[in-house]
Amino acid sequence: MYLPSRSGGLRFLGVFCLLASLITSTLASPVVTQRSSSVTPSSPKPRKKCYDRHRNFRTVSSIYNLTVYPNQLPIIGLGGLGVPPGLFHPNVTGRVDPVGSFEGFEHSIEYFFALAPMPFGNPAKAAITSYKIVEFSSGCPEVAASVVYLYCNVVDPGTPHHGKALAPLRQVAFWKFDDEGAVINQSIQSICAVTQATCRGANQQWSSIEECISVLSQKDYGRYQNAWGDNIVCRTIHIVLTQLRPEVHCPHVGPTGGGKCIQHEYPDNYFNDVELYDEPVGDTFMCDY
Repeated sequence: MYLPSRSGGLRFLGVFCLLASLITSTLASPVVTQRSSSVTPSSPKPRKKCYDRHRNFRTVSSIYNLTVYPNQLPIIGLGGLGVPPGLFHPNVTGRVDPVGSFEGFEHSIEYFFALAPMPFGNPAKAAITSYKIVEFSSGCPEVAASVVYLYCNVVDPGTPHHGKALAPLRQVAFWKFDDEGAVINQSIQSICAVTQATCRGANQQWSSIEECISVLSQKDYGRYQNAWGDNIVCRTIHIVLTQLRPEVHCPHVGPTGGGKCIQHEYPDNYFNDVELYDEPVGDTFMCDY
């Protein structure tokens, strides 16, 4: 889900999970009411400021369209410069469950888009090939909620498996907009090999692949629903991001976890809404009226 800070911006909170079946639904049609012509109100009630109720839907749809391969490639290559203007506020903050919380434009878009599977980045040659927003609600200009299915297929032209359907991803998200409407399983050996190849010079984390394997073999493997801890699962997620900004993400896969893959209490640090969004708990995704 993307939410703006009090100074403005888009915030987000996202939850990914694999499903074997799909749930479909339709948006509720607006209810039209009629007042009897014989009834004349004594004084007109103040009218709420109108806004384009489709604006937030278009923004969310545009964001998910960038997770469809190969639409995310400009973002992978250019970072924030590859994101179309008007989708994210410069001070965007958010949280992706179970990975963690992210602050700032570059940090947020990396975790949102770079983790979308690409066929050359995983053994299954999987990629998101289409999406469908099956639930969407936006009762006011600044807040929306959505349920989206991201459909995955094998993308491996020239092979018998090309186009094979894979299990879809589902994301449940809550969004908050500014006034302008802007808003992964690898072995230890694989992690170490990629780290040594990507994290070089000032970003180097290990003296050798052997050292990396030795140290990481002593750590818990972890679980994907607890992907914030000092474990292997956390590092399998963050290793993908080292290709974008190694100076930022290489420490996350190193011996210390770099402040991301570290042990901390889930409730205290993961759901610290006051610290992340600078708003009281429960206020962030509430309409102002």
